[in-house]
Amino acid sequence: MAKGKAGNKDRSKKKVVKDVNAKEPTINLDREALRIEPSSVLSSAFRIEPSPALSSAFRIEPSSILVSGHFPGLVSNLTDNYIQLEQDVEDKIRELKQENSRLREEVIEKQKALEEKEIETGELEESIKRLEKSNEKVSQQQRLQHLLYKVHPAAWEKLKRDEAFRKLFYRDTPCPMFIMSIDIRKSTELMLNAKDPKSYQGFIITLCTQLKQIILENYGVFDKFTGDGILAFFPQFYSGEDAAYCAIKAAAECHASFFNHYKKNRSCFTVILKDVGLGIGIDFGETQLVNVQDWLTVIGTPVVYACRLSGAEAGHTLLNQQAYDKASQKFGEFINLQEYEQPFKHQGNVIAYTVSLAEKTPKIKPPDWLEKTTPPEK
Repeated sequence: MAKGKAGNKDRSKKKVVKDVNAKEPTINLDREALRIEPSSVLSSAFRIEPSPALSSAFRIEPSSILVSGHFPGLVSNLTDNYIQLEQDVEDKIRELKQENSRLREEVIEKQKALEEKEIETGELEESIKRLEKSNEKVSQQQRLQHLLYKVHPAAWEKLKRDEAFRKLFYRDTPCPMFIMSIDIRKSTELMLNAKDPKSYQGFIITLCTQLKQIILENYGVFDKFTGDGILAFFPQFYSGEDAAYCAIKAAAECHASFFNHYKKNRSCFTVILKDVGLGIGIDFGETQLVNVQDWLTVIGTPVVYACRLSGAEAGHTLLNQQAYDKASQKFGEFINLQEYEQPFKHQGNVIAYTVSLAEKTPKIKPPDWLEKTTPPEK
């Protein structure tokens, strides 16, 4: 989201125009080829290194939420679930690591036995195949661990047991989805007005944790923290047929969350800014899910325009044309829409649409992965 550039931070006056609410590898038995070193087998398979910003802000650990006396902590029904899920993942990876270590030792022993003519070549090949299969299980578990912090706990439970569901996140073809970009307007001024760095750290970490949970509870997928905002997406295969309303509702709740959080923590700042808040952009279209070093993200034109629209004035959510078409067609009576002029760098002013929730609310169909469970009998 290349924020900080003049073009993306254009705060020139916008104008509301009108209301429109309506092969298997070859086995080389050479001594050097068969030397299995721990660093070559385990180092990459078990290294979990999310970026510092992500590990501190979005693992939802008590140490990252209870930052200082200004913040009593974020209480959510998701937190306990994530703590348990994370422990389950760590236990599984620990088991796989022990099995991988055993297989590595087995391969080394059989390599030596082969050199001394005590076993047949096929026995060593079979051990190598089992080691490769074990490595693949580790890689799959690592990808699942990254997804843990991106989706609702109920969805992650299904990801663990449903291979077809997992494959939807690692497809090779584009898929339709709503992209949401959240930008903290005047984030630099907020930081400069903080009483001290730790106060701002606590403010921003707690805020972004709250925004992330809002996205997950509205059936969205959290992508990343961008430094001064958040990128999220609502794919129809995950968020369901009502993904448009889910994204708009999440945006409205994010605005309210920022307002309440900033008001509650005014004591952290030397100056209280009046026109500070979130700018949110939403676009729709075919977008590609990509896996970069086991980290899932999205690329495509809708991502670009959602990010540009997040340069809106604080408190505004803007829809690009394709998002407007989808949302207004199905949810026109449940949302308020107005045309809006928004300047884009190198493109001049473009027509977007402000959106907010109407008083009347639709009945949203939950996604398929949100299975209802029957409470245990007393």
